[in-house]
Amino acid sequence: MATALEVRHADDVEQALVQLDADFATIYGPDLASWSKGVRGEYLETLRSHRTADREAHPIHPRKASAGRRRRHQRQLPWRITQIAPGAVTVLLAPVWTDATGESHRTFLAQCFDSSGSKIRLPRGGSSRLADLMQGAFPGADWNRAQTWRADSNQVTRWQQRRTS
Repeated sequence: MATALEVRHADDVEQALVQLDADFATIYGPDLASWSKGVRGEYLETLRSHRTADREAHPIHPRKASAGRRRRHQRQLPWRITQIAPGAVTVLLAPVWTDATGESHRTFLAQCFDSSGSKIRLPRGGSSRLADLMQGAFPGADWNRAQTWRADSNQVTRWQQRRTS
């Protein structure tokens, strides 16, 4: 039984999985252990495909390394950022959600500034490389919000928009 469900919204995923369970249980019985190996494989593969339909390039909770490796990443972060954006003292990293293919996809947009506040042009793929570096060094940060890295403190803080009155 091949169930082709077009799941476009994250809210519909749970309902689609419940319906898939009901369909397979109706045809093959409620006991998963009694199903043939091929049916079980098709069922598990269908579940996996529905659950990963909205998978992101940069996960919400990035990879977690050991504490020593995170400290090393944090120590090396200023040097690595300098390799990508020479002279950068501030990096603003903001998540951008796109829906070009029908699936929600998160990418990051980075803007680097030098000590005078001038924008530094990034090379191709620089935003993605900066996002990977910062997520590796600061996995506990909320990457669904814009974050600011400053060279003087070597810390990531949540970006605060200035209010003008």
